[in-house]
Amino acid sequence: MNPDRTRRAFAIVLAALLAVGVLLPATALAGDNATSFYFDDDEIAAEPGETVELELIASDHGDLHGNGIDELEATLAYESDLFEVVDVEHGSMLAAGDSDAEVEGSSSVDEGTGTVTIEQERTPSGDGATASDVAATITLAVAEDAEATSETIEIADASTTLVTDYPQASFEYDATIHVAGGDGDVADDEADDAETDGVTLADDVEESNGDDTDADDDSTVDSGDTAGADENGTADDAADDAESSGDADSVPGFAVPAAVAGLTLTIALLVARRRV
Repeated sequence: MNPDRTRRAFAIVLAALLAVGVLLPATALAGDNATSFYFDDDEIAAEPGETVELELIASDHGDLHGNGIDELEATLAYESDLFEVVDVEHGSMLAAGDSDAEVEGSSSVDEGTGTVTIEQERTPSGDGATASDVAATITLAVAEDAEATSETIEIADASTTLVTDYPQASFEYDATIHVAGGDGDVADDEADDAETDGVTLADDVEESNGDDTDADDDSTVDSGDTAGADENGTADDAADDAESSGDADSVPGFAVPAAVAGLTLTIALLVARRRV
C-alpha cells in the first residue's frame, strides 16, 4: 500500500474519532433541561404593617437520562427599607419522587443589601427530584409607615445541580408587591415602557380610530406613519420570531465542540494533502 495514502487515511480516521469523542458528550449535556424559578403569585396586594407570604416555586424535569436535581440555591432581593424577612420555611420540592428523601436547608438574611439566600440539599440524593413544587416560603413584614408603592421582589440568582454533579440552566421570574394599592407613578412608567417596546394600548387604539377623519385630510403624513408602524411592527415580530426560533432550535454547548471538530478535520486533511 502507498505510504502516503496510508498516512492520509490514518489522519482522516483520527479526525473522525476526535469529532465523535467531542460531539457525543456535548450533545448529551446540551439535552439537559433547565430549572424555572417563579412565585406562586406574582402580583400581591399588602397593607402597611401586614405580613405577606411568597411561595417560591422550582420546576425541573431532569435530564435526558431521568436524573433529577439534588441541590438548589436561590437569592431573593427586596427593598430593605420597606420589607423585613421574618421567616423562611423550606418546601418539599427537592424531596419529590422518594418518600425517604428529605430536604436539608439553610437560609441567611442580609438586611444591609436586602437579600435572603436559600440553600437546600436532597438526602439521600437517589435519582434526584423532578417536579414543580414549592421550594421555600418566605414571609415578609411590611413597614408600618409604608406609603403607597409597588416594589419588585427579584430572584437575583438561582441555580440547581443534577445528581450527576452537572449544573442546570435556570430561568427566574420576579414578583411585585403592591403596598396600599400600589404606586400610580410605577404603573405609568410600566405603561410608558410598554409603548416604547411597541405595545399598543387600548386607549391609543380608540384615539387612532377617532382620528380617521383627520387621517383622510392628511393622507401623505398618515400613510407614511402607517407604513413606518407596519415596518416596525413587522421588524419587531420578525425579531421575536427569530429569538423564539433561536431559543427552540439552538442546542447549548454544541457550537464550540462542533467548531473544534471541524477545525481538527480540516487540519488533518491539510496535513494529509501536503504529504501526498
